[in-house]
Amino acid sequence: MNILDALRHHARMRPYDIAVIHPSGAANYLQLATLLGALAVRLRSHGVQPGMTVAIYVSDPFVHLALALAAMLNGCPSVSAHPNYDPIPATLKIDAYLADRDLAFTSRAPVITVGPSWLAESNPSAPGPLLPGPGFADTQAPYRYYTSSGTTGLPKVIGHSTANSQIMTTRGLALEPLAQGPNLCMMWLSTIGGFGTVTASLWHGCTLVLATAPLMVLRFINLYKVVSLRTSPQQLQGLLELVHGRPVRFPSLQRVEVGGASMPAPVILATRATLCPNVIGIYGSTEAGLVAQAPTAVLHAHPDAAGYVVPGVEVRVVDDSGSPVEPNAEGLIQIRSPGMIDGYIGDAEETAASFQGGWFIPGDLGRLRADGLLHITGRADEMINAGGVKLSPVLVDEFLMAQPGVRDAATFAFRQT
Repeated sequence: MNILDALRHHARMRPYDIAVIHPSGAANYLQLATLLGALAVRLRSHGVQPGMTVAIYVSDPFVHLALALAAMLNGCPSVSAHPNYDPIPATLKIDAYLADRDLAFTSRAPVITVGPSWLAESNPSAPGPLLPGPGFADTQAPYRYYTSSGTTGLPKVIGHSTANSQIMTTRGLALEPLAQGPNLCMMWLSTIGGFGTVTASLWHGCTLVLATAPLMVLRFINLYKVVSLRTSPQQLQGLLELVHGRPVRFPSLQRVEVGGASMPAPVILATRATLCPNVIGIYGSTEAGLVAQAPTAVLHAHPDAAGYVVPGVEVRVVDDSGSPVEPNAEGLIQIRSPGMIDGYIGDAEETAASFQGGWFIPGDLGRLRADGLLHITGRADEMINAGGVKLSPVLVDEFLMAQPGVRDAATFAFRQT
């Protein structure tokens, strides 16, 4: 089973339930299925054939999502550009670009311009066969590529199959069931957090709300009675800045899930006071999926906690020689999980460094308590070595963020010559 199977089922069982609310309107499940079928046909008419890898450079979130799912319907793996529209790493060969503007780095691959007419639907009252297309017969073949942000080195390409997606989605829904009501995800579709949350919501048959701009997000939460919000710490801070000092409340919001980095204690407190008292921290990676979850009480008591390691995932902490350390001792984190990938696309060197003996090495330093609570203490490649004294910049950042008047902090080593 994959997301297309789920959408086909929902289009039959709950055709008039709202599937997606987006800045330009909304679509029920029947309309969404019909639109995807029409887009798949349009892609084929532009020469996009099964097996071709397409890169999507489209800023409208609904059009972007629809193109990714339509490409999947055609058996074409896709990759999404980050919001800054950087080129896709050269390790991944792109056969066609879907873009809403001119691109200067497309090499010899054709660029297919996507315009408003692409959203023209067939008649929803007579859609014909729902979601017709070859899809992916090989469930182990990559259907979706993600690129790392490049903040810890050159961007890497990670490929996920429909089998990976099914494992990660069903595990995620079992461990943290979606709330019954509209779900909003601020994370961009180029990330596994964004695309995975979006597909999980549609997989579950919920209403998905697409918005990334902070002001629009706050409006949509109250307008559409959003019950669950997923965001990154940076995006969350943007929301908090807008509501600071204003008498606004969000009564429908039942939980805020935050992933991508640890949250300073002031951010957690401000979120609970102004947005929603139920804050859940999420720790994972594109390579390994969901690793740990931290409920509100844990975040309040241990702001640096990644959370309790979820069932089915193995986490160990090792020393410089690769030997496991005692519980609660600091070391290098290693992960093994269901659906975990085994390497990077076209990058043997990074694969060898990050995947060893069946374990994924994310580069995080941390401590694992005997009860399974994982703490992140920093990055192995960011440790400051001052005359033999090693210090994590995260500790300095957290101290500075706790001071009155400090909005953000970044600590790094600087050697004066």
